[in-house]
Amino acid sequence: MRALCLPAALLLVACGSTQVFHPQSQYPPDPYVKGYADPDDCIGGEALAAIDLDLPEYPSRAFRTGRQGWVLLRLDVAADGTIADVKAQRALPVGLFERSAERAAAKWRFEPPASGGLTDCRVLVRYRLGDVSLGG
Repeated sequence: MRALCLPAALLLVACGSTQVFHPQSQYPPDPYVKGYADPDDCIGGEALAAIDLDLPEYPSRAFRTGRQGWVLLRLDVAADGTIADVKAQRALPVGLFERSAERAAAKWRFEPPASGGLTDCRVLVRYRLGDVSLGG
């Protein structure tokens, strides 16, 4: 009988709580992308027209644990529209999404830039609620 009393007492205490549950997103606030760039750098899609732009895969480890975050990529676009160089400039949380974002971005192709090539472009990749999206 004593074994039944403890769970029943805990249940009654839990039911008597006056606090209301408010779900909160654990997604870190997006960075101010232009704050990481110089005035002459290209930001997101402002100077780029995508031909082939497959989004990164949501890392399975992050998906299984419900982790969310973002990666700010810095990339160069060659005169033929291929990616010449890509590097994660900043990410939250650190060490979870960078590799996925860099791997996908290295395969992107754009319309050849009118200026011949672009350096120091910034692209924000969001990993949120199991989906991946791009931001500016």
